[in-house]
Amino acid sequence: MSIYLSNYWSLYSEFINVLKDLKYRDIPIALMTNFYQQINDELRSDMEQKDFKMKLKDSSIKGQNEIQPFFDKMIAPFKQPFKANLEGKILINLDYTRIPEKKLSDYFSRDHTIILSRSRASEYFGIPNVYVGNFKSDTRHMSEELITMATSILAQYEGHPAFSNPFFSQTFIKRIPGIVDAIETVSNLYDQISIATILIGTSEDVMSRSLAIVGAMKGIPCICLQHGILMGEEAFIPVFSSHVGVYGEYEKIWFETRGLEEKRIAVIGHPRYDEIFTSTRLSNHTFIEAYDLDPNKITLLLATGPKLDEKKIQTLITELVTNEEIQLIIKPHPWELSKKLISIYTDLENKYKSVHVIKDRKVDIRDLIIHSDGVIASLSTVALEGFLFNKPVFVYNFIQANREYDYYNSLENYIQNEPTELIKTVSLYFSSEKEKLNYEDVKSKFLLQSYKTEQSGKELTNLINQLINVRSE
Repeated sequence: MSIYLSNYWSLYSEFINVLKDLKYRDIPIALMTNFYQQINDELRSDMEQKDFKMKLKDSSIKGQNEIQPFFDKMIAPFKQPFKANLEGKILINLDYTRIPEKKLSDYFSRDHTIILSRSRASEYFGIPNVYVGNFKSDTRHMSEELITMATSILAQYEGHPAFSNPFFSQTFIKRIPGIVDAIETVSNLYDQISIATILIGTSEDVMSRSLAIVGAMKGIPCICLQHGILMGEEAFIPVFSSHVGVYGEYEKIWFETRGLEEKRIAVIGHPRYDEIFTSTRLSNHTFIEAYDLDPNKITLLLATGPKLDEKKIQTLITELVTNEEIQLIIKPHPWELSKKLISIYTDLENKYKSVHVIKDRKVDIRDLIIHSDGVIASLSTVALEGFLFNKPVFVYNFIQANREYDYYNSLENYIQNEPTELIKTVSLYFSSEKEKLNYEDVKSKFLLQSYKTEQSGKELTNLINQLINVRSE
């Protein structure tokens, strides 16, 4: 672990330990907050220092393999064994599950499935929809009591590196009403509708986490799908669902290293990628016209990401387009678009005729991938999708971060930290048949560990059926 992550888990466990008696419906409130969002830049900077841990008095996580067991121990007192419920519904939380409409229709029966959403629509994609607001009740009085208690507890830690940080403490306290509301809402839902199993797309948000944790109290199995490649560790662990559905063997080993039991990990891919193997896309002629491309040039899609080294990405783009055989389509990351941080790309677009920047957030990245001759991507899911579309993929690691990201490290020279080295690799690939054969070998080895499921929807429904029929853990 990096210094930051080691300190992160130490602080997280101290936070849980200090507030363990602050509960609603027997659930510790501290378990329900998305912890890393309580950390601002000032605290993050402190946590990157070796001596930070020395300031903590009540932390429990000392090693990487202790992460998940610590949280499992906190949930154990109220967790119940699975209960077979053949008549219950499969509940799919619409937020973050990202299952394509066709796959929902193909694999989930309207008679045995409900979708939970923030919409009052009667159905989604032919499946009955349940409006989450129908299960809310007034929890203001209890929230006020818990806020008073939390404020009193944290006030005892004057001088604490995190608890005395106003952003940290106030972010948590402000979330208490939403946490109580979510626990109560989900409890009411489970009391009113018989649920056999739960499907969520993340446990970062309070509603998804409540579905999993309150489900555990009721003996309802829950599967959390993997919502993207494992980059920010804090977004994937701890696991609050009974099971996780992961992309490949890489993730299985990753979770086991952090203490998650093997029996809770299912290598099933994700239904969102099934369409890659079957779907049709825009015609190439339409694509060329839409982006004013030269059909005689090599078209490379360059997908960006947040927190990149600006100088390196600028060098990469500039030196690539000096090659008259290449044209670039730049797809800024949604975060950059929302923050209006794309001037670095639009300035280059104004300067070079062969640079085209996609400013429309609704553009389907998969249309861009399938009609490009190659993909240049940051450490992101776009690179994985490029591999699955059988495109040559070149990965640049220009992220400024407080930890090492190793997901793409097996790509040999097809991942680079320096723009000039990556450009050499790209140029060699498009000029050498031998290099193309070498790439195929590297790609095949990578996908064996990272993704090899072509019918994830089928694998997922098989797993759900197994859990519905299980009688105890």
